Order: sequence, then structure tokens, then C-alpha cells
Amino acid sequence: TKRPTVAIIRADWCTACQKLEPTMMELMNQYKDRIDFVMLDVTDDQKAAKSAATARKLGIGKFFHENMKNTSTVVVLSPAHKILFRTAKNFDREAYVKAFDEAIAQAGHRS
Repeated sequence: TKRPTVAIIRADWCTACQKLEPTMMELMNQYKDRIDFVMLDVTDDQKAAKSAATARKLGIGKFFHENMKNTSTVVVLSPAHKILFRTAKNFDREAYVKAFDEAIAQAGHRS
């Protein structure tokens, strides 16, 4: 079965990202068998270009283009790459757990 994807727009200079990263690292470990995680790094032009290509592959090129300046944005995508949940500057671990669990449950209902 295909898995949900979590895409995170981040940058080295983003203080909100630095605050979010410990929580995300913990959740990545917890969910790595059920969710694909993608970091969309916009630290510099080179990384942003690479992230734009990754976003296009995920079917969220337009979303990335519109939100690439909104660092610390987290998006949960269904296996069909539909946006199920999005947030920014959100440090509430429980909000992510709920969104991730819902995405996994939804993905499980499809063959």
C-alpha cells in the first residue's frame, strides 16, 4: 500500500524550524514505518531549487512555490498527494500525532 507523506518546509536560518525539529525528529522515528517524510529545504537558492523539484514529484509544486517562504510549514499528504493537513509555526506534538494517525487510517482504507 502507498503511504502518506509529510513534507516540511525548513531552512537553517529559521528559528521556528529549529524549535520544531526535535519534535519532528522524534515523530519521524516513531512513524518512519508508516509515513514518508520529506524535508523541503529553502536555506539557499540551490537547496530551494532541489526542494522545488522534489515538491513537483510529490504533486505539490504549486503549493511549495506559494509557501516556500513560509518556513516551518508542515503538510500531510494522502498517498494520492492530496493535502490532508497543513500548519506552520506549530509546536504542538499532539496536533501532529492526530494528523499523522488520521492520514495513516485513511490510507489504510484504500487498497
